[in-house]
Amino acid sequence: MNRIVTLQTAHDPQSDTIAAIAQPNRRNTGLISDDPARLNGFVAPVPEAAFRFALPFGVVIGDSISEGVPHTFGRLKKDGQPGFNELHRNMPGQLSYEFGAITGMHWFNHGIGGQRTDQVWARWRRDVLGEKFDPADARGDLTLPDQAYAVFVIAGINDVFQGKQDPFIQEHLLKMAKDARQRGIICIFSDMGEHNAATPQMREQIVRMNRWMHATLPDYGASVVDFYEWSMDRNRGYGVNPALFVDNVHPSRSGFQSLAYHYASQWHNVPLVPCGLVLEAVIDYDAPLSGFGRGKLVSLGWMEYGSPDAALRTQTVLPDEASVCLPIRTDGRSVAVELHIEEAYDKAQRSGFSNVRVLMGSRFGSR
Repeated sequence: MNRIVTLQTAHDPQSDTIAAIAQPNRRNTGLISDDPARLNGFVAPVPEAAFRFALPFGVVIGDSISEGVPHTFGRLKKDGQPGFNELHRNMPGQLSYEFGAITGMHWFNHGIGGQRTDQVWARWRRDVLGEKFDPADARGDLTLPDQAYAVFVIAGINDVFQGKQDPFIQEHLLKMAKDARQRGIICIFSDMGEHNAATPQMREQIVRMNRWMHATLPDYGASVVDFYEWSMDRNRGYGVNPALFVDNVHPSRSGFQSLAYHYASQWHNVPLVPCGLVLEAVIDYDAPLSGFGRGKLVSLGWMEYGSPDAALRTQTVLPDEASVCLPIRTDGRSVAVELHIEEAYDKAQRSGFSNVRVLMGSRFGSR
């Protein structure tokens, strides 16, 4: 299964040139036209034509497992205290890092150790939808540049240990699944893992809730993947596997890496992998834009999170066609792509694109 995602410009206040000329004229016609009422897209003089587009990204949200505790921490902790660390980089042994390596898409780490499902839902608007919203948790009102393309949720174990009953947990997990479906966000839930300190009653609730998650949440468009079976100590038949965990509930850094690939083995048909960059320059037959030519020599720059400049630039010669699909860099760190048209066909003085899209495919699909 594939998805096509239309990209929006990513304005950089540090780059006045790019910010100034990357102003789209959005008419939803898909045409480069001389008629202002039909013009759609991004057009600028050559060779100054440069456009920066935000790439799709994912969010890992939930409790300490999503954060990477005890060895690493997420971007919603600063100097060991609640806060927003905008300079945070994903690290090996965090699910956000490993998911990036697996999918090639950047994942923001929005885990907060100790949180229940209701606390995750309370900050959903800010930490998944990208809205300016303050849930009064000392982390500010903005943590994302836009709405997430995908969200991976790990929550529920703290509810169990704090005595919350099944309907309480179900209510908030359903809210997340329903909202993600309504907004077109790919939503994946992890079921709950084992815990050495769980009482028999807690373990019964964990198993019961996991069965409910697998049976119910897919009805609301979400996927549910296993953590429980992976985490269990098979020698005892309960508790966590000591080869993969460092304490009663948290995997080791190598354990997190193993867990990430265990998760990914279960989402093989979910379109989380950027496969191609689709550049469209569809010219209006009835009113072609004067002085416009399709881009011929184009420089692509891939921008990593937190970097004001492109980390890697490559040049490519595009065919004079309305739609071209280029291979995309898939390292899990890039959050934007910069397109610089250095030369246009027929030595045109203006060039650009009617749409820029990303083809998203599955992990083992065509890349």
